[in-house]
Amino acid sequence: MHWMSPDLVAGACPLSRTLDIIGGKWNAMIIRELLGGPRRFSQIRAGVGPISAKTLTERLRTLRDYDILDRTTAGEHVSYALTRRGQSLRPVLLELWRWGLADQESWGEDADQPGR
Repeated sequence: MHWMSPDLVAGACPLSRTLDIIGGKWNAMIIRELLGGPRRFSQIRAGVGPISAKTLTERLRTLRDYDILDRTTAGEHVSYALTRRGQSLRPVLLELWRWGLADQESWGEDADQPGR
């Protein structure tokens, strides 16, 4: 089936599924943090920005459910690392980053202001 097929609706479309996994405000940023290697909760939280502990916990659980990351406990320490499936998102996120960078440059300094 062609990716532009009108028969593909949200939920059944691979693009929709991908956005379910990496979309939202935090998932892509969490994955980006873990591309650098395993991280502890506090390291992820510091790296992604102003996210509540509750929201981060929910997002980490969701990404575990999608088999994007693993949670490992060693004594009192808990760390998170990308699975092979999570690592496979590296080129996807890189292309999204490149698009965002080019788009930001084309809009100039007002890139953060919708409806400009």
